[in-house]
Amino acid sequence: MADEPFQFSIDRIRSQFSKAEIVESLKAYSRTHGTPSFGMREYDAWGGRLTTSDTITRYFGSWGNALQAAELRAVRGHKLDPRAMVAAFKECWKQNASVPSVRQFEAFLEKGNFPFRYKSYLNFFGGLGQLAKLIVKVQQGELAESRLYERRKSEAFLRRAIPLKMRTEVLKRDGHRCVKCGASARTDRSTRLEVDHIVPVVRGGSSKLDNLQTLCFACNQGKKDRED
Repeated sequence: MADEPFQFSIDRIRSQFSKAEIVESLKAYSRTHGTPSFGMREYDAWGGRLTTSDTITRYFGSWGNALQAAELRAVRGHKLDPRAMVAAFKECWKQNASVPSVRQFEAFLEKGNFPFRYKSYLNFFGGLGQLAKLIVKVQQGELAESRLYERRKSEAFLRRAIPLKMRTEVLKRDGHRCVKCGASARTDRSTRLEVDHIVPVVRGGSSKLDNLQTLCFACNQGKKDRED
């Protein structure tokens, strides 16, 4: 059987180092310092570095991409790349053959060492359901692709306006249980309770007691996805 033809690609531009050598250098830093993730400053300060972090980011497009290529955990907290976020979501969608659940998507991001997490999608796109609908609209020609990468205000941001005293009062009123499924942190430590607007702020809902309810994370996310 004949060998597959070699695919030529340019991976060395105005530099004496190849991408493979840079990847190995990043892995060497990780082994030497015993850390799965590190920033550009840390690498530049290392006496054993192969080249500068600026050169590496030019090669790979971003520092996070370089760490991913080295199978390391990409640093969080840097400027979000909406195109990379959409591409990751699409890939997870394909792997699951359906819109991924929050749990499936978080596992996908963790396994792939992406520099963003589910919360990044919630804050940037307003939720996975919202992003999925936008992708379908682009696919059907109902929305320009450029609109797909625009930031959308999420209710997660708006909920921060609820005073702590009010949150405490809502939780106490609802018995520290999800009003939808009854989940409670008292019986299940993994339960995460959130104070939710019954009528969303973006639809005119207030942050008064009668418009607030206690939901667990799963029920609250399901509500937001349906509203999207």
